[in-house]
Amino acid sequence: MKYSAKSITAFTTWLFLSRVDSYLNLRSPSYKRIERRLSINSSREWQIFSSDKSSPSLAEEDEIPTTSFKARFIDVAPKSPLDKPQIIVPGAKTPNDFDYSTNGPLSTVDFVLTREGPAVAEELADENLLKIIRQECTDLEVNTLVWKCLGYRHEVDVTGESPRWGNKECFPNWSSRYPVPPDFLGMKRVYSKDVDEPSLRSNQALVRTIPLSNKQQLKVHLKKYGFRGFKLQELTPNKTRRAQCANWLLYYREEIFGYSLKELQVRKKERLKKEKEESERNRTTGTNDNWRPPLDEVV
Repeated sequence: MKYSAKSITAFTTWLFLSRVDSYLNLRSPSYKRIERRLSINSSREWQIFSSDKSSPSLAEEDEIPTTSFKARFIDVAPKSPLDKPQIIVPGAKTPNDFDYSTNGPLSTVDFVLTREGPAVAEELADENLLKIIRQECTDLEVNTLVWKCLGYRHEVDVTGESPRWGNKECFPNWSSRYPVPPDFLGMKRVYSKDVDEPSLRSNQALVRTIPLSNKQQLKVHLKKYGFRGFKLQELTPNKTRRAQCANWLLYYREEIFGYSLKELQVRKKERLKKEKEESERNRTTGTNDNWRPPLDEVV
């Protein structure tokens, strides 16, 4: 079939105009297109920017945000901080003091915690974890509880020297990397890279120790208290890291607490053996019942 020059010209003109119209629609405000970008600052660790304000939110409520983006740092403090202020005890140590981790006050009356000895069941109760998420205890108290669970012990030298955190009872792999307990939250709440990067990296290292099956467990255990997760626009670096620490403490309570290191090693071998057997069985039968969608590491 032959086409006349007039028909070809008309078709070409229509095609060109339709392409232009599609391009303009793509760029117009009426086109509901969400652009996801990551912006970390001291008022928000995660933000969603939309090219259309009328577009629906991409996430209503998330327990702990996950992303594949890399973290960024800022130097400007927020005008309207979303975090609850730190409790300041007159005359006591502050986060800017070098010995704050060992001598700072544990001042929250209804937060069950002592520096001495290993963690106890009362310190790992759901009520305590809920206070961590709701910022109803200090950053130092959150760090102290995680330190105790990792095996750090508050020690006072017999010679009368200043107290310190010892690592003799720490998990070996962890203590080799962190001989001194790290600040998981950023207690100074200064989020510029030169100040905050060690805290961010140590928090990421803590999260990496949580097995996939134990991630995102906060709502499972705390739903009875009305906890439904966080909205992205409510999150701050402090809130995000507190949620990560609370999730790790849940994992510790459910899978590690009460077992010796030798018992944990035996349990790990048994778990790996079972996973290997299941994987081999699935391979021979051509099924993949244990497949789970990939989950990005929390930043």
